[in-house]
Formats: sequence, structure tokens, C-alpha cells
Amino acid sequence: MSIVLARVDERLIHGQVALAWLREVDVDTVMVVDDESANDPLKKTLLEMAVSGRMKCLVKTTTDAVTYLEKHPSKKIFMCVKSPLVLENLMDNGVAIPKINIGGIYTREDRKQYFKTIFLTKEEKENLLRLETYPSEVFYQVVPRDDRIDILNELKKR
Repeated sequence: MSIVLARVDERLIHGQVALAWLREVDVDTVMVVDDESANDPLKKTLLEMAVSGRMKCLVKTTTDAVTYLEKHPSKKIFMCVKSPLVLENLMDNGVAIPKINIGGIYTREDRKQYFKTIFLTKEEKENLLRLETYPSEVFYQVVPRDDRIDILNELKKR
């Protein structure tokens, strides 16, 4: 299996990822899937530097991520994306993602708060709920020591 865990966090790689999650999960590669970052040399370099020395970091477009994952099925990958739509696109293209951690979708004027670090528009909530149609465990958890919350069931109640 390639992807051990995928995390939705608008900040992509930051302290919680580098210091908490990457110490908890057994992976050899961090993959950021974000078209904007993959096409911006400075952003790409900064993301790669965030895990420098600990393991390999790849910054890919969605299309390039699908191709890479097909060619490297033995890699153990921690994936970072900004939006659940990216994961939906990957899974629609045959990528298996067994565990999806919803970690941070942050405040904006047009978003409503659902959890400490989850703010969603109505459309974003609907997008997130669509993940239920895939064979993935989807949960909210800021850092590994926090309890896991079944975010999809909780969002249906609100």
C-alpha cells in the first residue's frame, strides 16, 4: 500500500505535521499534492525543506501524484492536501486512501465553525461528506494524542 495516511490541512506541512504526525506514522515519504505549490518553485522548496533530513518530500500536482503512486506501490506515504476535493479526485483515479485525517480547514468570513480547527462553507461541508462514498476511514484529529472523532457522522448531525 502506498498511502498510509492522508491529511487535509490548508497549511500543508507545518509543526503539527513535522513534529507530531511524522513521528507517529511509519512512512518513508511525505507527498504534498497541491497544484499551486507544485508549480511554484519557492513554495515547493519551502515544503521540501520542512521535512529535510528526516525523509523524502515530494510536491506533486494531482495528475503527477496519480502517476507517481502507480509507479511506486511499495512506498509508504504520508500525504498532505489542502482540500478533500483533491482526495476525491485521486480516489476517482484509482488511488486507494485507507485513512483520511481532517486536520485543519481554517476560519474565513464565509465559513462556519464545526470543530476547533474545522471551518466550512455549505459547499465544503457537502464535499467533505462525499468522502463517505469511498472505502476510507475519515476522522478529525488535530494531533495523534487527541481522540479521533468520526467527523462525517458528526457533520451529518449539524
